[in-house]
Amino acid sequence: MPTGRVKVFHTDSNYGFITTEDGGEAYVAGTAVTSGTLNSGDEVEFEIGEGEGRRQVATDVTVTKPAPAANPVGRTMANPPSWDALEERERQRRMARRRRR
Repeated sequence: MPTGRVKVFHTDSNYGFITTEDGGEAYVAGTAVTSGTLNSGDEVEFEIGEGEGRRQVATDVTVTKPAPAANPVGRTMANPPSWDALEERERQRRMARRRRR
């Protein structure tokens, strides 16, 4: 059985994508999951099925190692700066520019 990692899984739409160990990508429908639900970052085993065109489709998907509960899966985003912080940054930039003249 090929293995891979869940790249993203949309629970509301019930589909997602798996990154295979060889670097490819396979589509997975929620009905193809045999063990519970999928979360982004889970390590899985699956079978490759027929899909439309050249798309690979994962079937009989089984979770072998669940992702940690607080797994951001590479999507760590900082909070946007406040308006005051942006104004202060712009003020500092203007002052530095005046000093260079």
